[in-house]
Amino acid sequence: MRRLFDLVRLIRLHNVAAAVLSVAVGYSIAEGGQMPWTLLIGVATATAGGNVINDIRDRDIDGINKPWRPFPSGSLSVGAGWALYMVLIALTVITALALPGGQGAWILVWVVLLHLYSAKLKRLYLAGNMLVSLVAASGFVLGAWAGGNSASATIPAVFTFFFVMGRELVKDTDDMEGDRACGARTVPILSGERGALRISAVLFGLLAISFPLPWIAGIYGYLYAIVMICTVVPILIVSAWLSWHGRSLGRVSGLLKLGMFCGITAFYLGTGG
Repeated sequence: MRRLFDLVRLIRLHNVAAAVLSVAVGYSIAEGGQMPWTLLIGVATATAGGNVINDIRDRDIDGINKPWRPFPSGSLSVGAGWALYMVLIALTVITALALPGGQGAWILVWVVLLHLYSAKLKRLYLAGNMLVSLVAASGFVLGAWAGGNSASATIPAVFTFFFVMGRELVKDTDDMEGDRACGARTVPILSGERGALRISAVLFGLLAISFPLPWIAGIYGYLYAIVMICTVVPILIVSAWLSWHGRSLGRVSGLLKLGMFCGITAFYLGTGG
């Protein structure tokens, strides 16, 4: 039972759920009709695989920053992690082959990019942050494209890119000890902790101001405004303040995780989903 629990921890179900919901909401925004369940399964397995390979490649860093994770704690072998990764990638490939050409290719590109991120790009200045932000934002575009109207996902994709970028900078700052010890060249290591957190704080502040604008412009309905103003905007304001002052970075990351799901819900409700 403990082994199964650790395998599930590697998958990081909250990240998988966020990716799947982003694609589903993108499809709903495009008014694509019946939900493409095969596409969502491919998104789930590709994202889960990306999370597993990230833990495999980061086990040295996690040994310092997160020693309770399955690999550093010794509760799960690296071989078991590789086996799970290969199963997930095999399922992703099988699912991609069953999808229309473009959708399957999109998911397979995700697999390659997430592998490159974990193997190399995560430890390079800004490259890993950019890649994760792009992949996260592209979930809405993939869903909307599958629904026949990729332009309808422009607003959530842009907002998601900067939201994830800010969160990534906070996470990198919180992980500086292990990253530095293992030779990573992240933004806070090369540009300074204060600079990275100030950038994230500015991003959160600008997003807090910008998120209500689609409602004011009449693009999204009142349910969008209610969810955003009551949940996402306060989370961003608190996160901006804590980041600016360099406090409770783990709490900021957790708040933003909650804000991510609230934002996805707002986009869904705001378009009459």
